[in-house]
Amino acid sequence: MRNNNLDVLKIIMAFLVIALHIFPVSKATGIEGLISYEIASGITRIAVPTFFLISGYFLRNKLNDKPYLWKYTKRILLLYVVWQFIYLPDLIRFYNLGWFSKSDMILKLIYGYWHLWYLLATTIAVGLLYLLRNLSTAIKTKLILFLLILGYSFQIGIQSNRLDLMFLYEIIGTTRNYLFFALPMMMIGTMYDKWKDEIPQFKWLFIPLWIILLIEVGMYYKYKVKAMDFLLTLPLLSMLTFYWINESHQSFIQKTIPATLSLGIYLCHPYAIRMVNELLPEQGFYDWLLKYPIICFLTLILWWLMDQINKKLTYFF
Repeated sequence: MRNNNLDVLKIIMAFLVIALHIFPVSKATGIEGLISYEIASGITRIAVPTFFLISGYFLRNKLNDKPYLWKYTKRILLLYVVWQFIYLPDLIRFYNLGWFSKSDMILKLIYGYWHLWYLLATTIAVGLLYLLRNLSTAIKTKLILFLLILGYSFQIGIQSNRLDLMFLYEIIGTTRNYLFFALPMMMIGTMYDKWKDEIPQFKWLFIPLWIILLIEVGMYYKYKVKAMDFLLTLPLLSMLTFYWINESHQSFIQKTIPATLSLGIYLCHPYAIRMVNELLPEQGFYDWLLKYPIICFLTLILWWLMDQINKKLTYFF
């Protein structure tokens, strides 16, 4: 039976991803610059870790079912390939405009256009979860902490220009990848039954953690650190958010939510962004505030159109 509350959570997270992708982290200045940075490099960053956690949660009882995991990964890989082809004209266009080099083009073809890295990272992480499935809870916990700390430290070093390892950073798919991001967060999801009874004692931290996140992001803005994919408080914030939604005994909405909606929003929104930017090219902070609801609405239209096609050709969601 589907959990409508989790469907609502995924939809909210998908709309946060849209905000993440449209608000500038460097072009705006002053108070508008700070707010924009807090949105794009702070508040919205809870979305992807939570997506990974949810994916891990649904796999928690399937880690020994090799045929199921193989079918699951093949399905995600199919989505990855199909949507790479859908976005290929966009990718070629921007390459011809000189927006990135030939080596960058190759990396984008490997790791995915813009947001599609998520699909490939999920696929690889599922394989690693299968290989690591028999580790003890204690070792898994240590591995999660190690990967999160290593990824965060590497990210800080790169984004603050303190580490001259950009080639390695790009080759591994940035720190927003299967190893530092997808694997630890999905592993947290698979271990839900181990920590769900402990997490309630930390509920009082929910608001303080958000305040700490805003302060942390404000410091990055002050010291001109580039956009951060991962923040110190995100794992615990994602866990608390997921627990609250998943364990809620009251349904947020009574109607059945289309199963493809959250994924459709995630996959379709870049084209909506491009289309709106063609019509409304202004790039100011208040311009983005105006464009955000328009982009969200257009994304829903694109999802609906693709969903109608998907009912005949089930390759898109």
